[in-house]
Amino acid sequence: MKNVYVKNLDGKPLMPCTPAKANKLLDSGGARVIKRKPFTIQLNWQCEGFVQSVVLGIDKGSHETGYCGIGNSKILLCGTINHRKDVKEKMDSRREHRRSRRNRKWYRKPRFLNRASSKRSGRLLPSIRTNVEEVYRVACKLPVPISQIVIEDVQIDIAALNNPDLNGKAYQESNRLHPNLRLACLVRDDFQCCICKGKNRKLEAHHIVERSKGGKDTINNLVTLCDSCHTKLHKGKVTLEIKGENGFKDRIAQRTMQGKTYLYELLNRISPVEKRFGYETHDYRKMLGLEKDHYIDALCLAMIGDGEVIEPNTDNYFEVSFIPHQTRKQYHSCLQKGKGRVRYQVNEELGGFRKGDIVLVKEKWEKRVNSIYYNSLLAFPRVKGEPASSAPKHCQLLEKAKTIMFR
Repeated sequence: MKNVYVKNLDGKPLMPCTPAKANKLLDSGGARVIKRKPFTIQLNWQCEGFVQSVVLGIDKGSHETGYCGIGNSKILLCGTINHRKDVKEKMDSRREHRRSRRNRKWYRKPRFLNRASSKRSGRLLPSIRTNVEEVYRVACKLPVPISQIVIEDVQIDIAALNNPDLNGKAYQESNRLHPNLRLACLVRDDFQCCICKGKNRKLEAHHIVERSKGGKDTINNLVTLCDSCHTKLHKGKVTLEIKGENGFKDRIAQRTMQGKTYLYELLNRISPVEKRFGYETHDYRKMLGLEKDHYIDALCLAMIGDGEVIEPNTDNYFEVSFIPHQTRKQYHSCLQKGKGRVRYQVNEELGGFRKGDIVLVKEKWEKRVNSIYYNSLLAFPRVKGEPASSAPKHCQLLEKAKTIMFR
């Protein structure tokens, strides 16, 4: 069943309610609609504000991040955050314009140290900083009372590579190779068989010195082989050449989530953060027999602490994307006699509507304004059987544009 999210009079989130209860509150005047997606109402009085525990799992990725909030043994909301990929291009474009402007101002005294902040210690690249802050912004906007955040720290527990018996019975219950070591071996060898160099096939971690002959479960005693080569090697049909270590530490560093310290500092402002390793998520998901997906991994992270099992569902699934602010770039027409370069701004506003606004077109279609055409029409995403554009007089504003878009 879809949830209706509730906020108190002071704006703090409460536990979600059913659509039937929300309708009663709206009909009686006890609440009002403040957001359409996810559908959220706000009470017109200040209630006590007692809430249950809600755990938010976050599976951080470079292009997509999964999130899942669970409470009362069910999924309250989940989804995927689609990160912006245009930040680097915009920074490159800004750099080119800045250099061009400096070249035109040849008469100005050089100022070489006016970018000192870009060299300060601990500075994050704008693309990485944006990626991190998008997760924090979405977590702040989620309409549920978050009491704990569980996030995937890194893919591999580096400290346990040479000693998988570090902590407790979890490392001792089976004599099979620990998943942390197996995954570390595959990552080091670039998920490629070291004999046939094949990829996209079933891979296994092979002990160079067999355990029966005293070989240890350490990263230096493992090598990645495909299922076929592994069988042939044990039968003596192929041989294995070992050429020493191949940049394992560098490969691990590439997969370590950059900016994670800054992300944890931000998320700690919302609620306490608990960190898990990627191999733990992988093992728990595999144990439950679930498919690989960002929101599924986030669900496993939220469940792994208590060990409870919640069936995944997409009733309250929301994809999140970001709409950047209107550009500050100034446009100029061709040189005009007696006027020079005449400046103008395009796609700014038309009839009180801006890019990103949600409007009701002809009292029938709910559309989002994609752009504003030069012929004074509002443009919408093209859907068969629905209008692709409309004049402002046929549109009714439902919700003002926001930089975070849930759909």
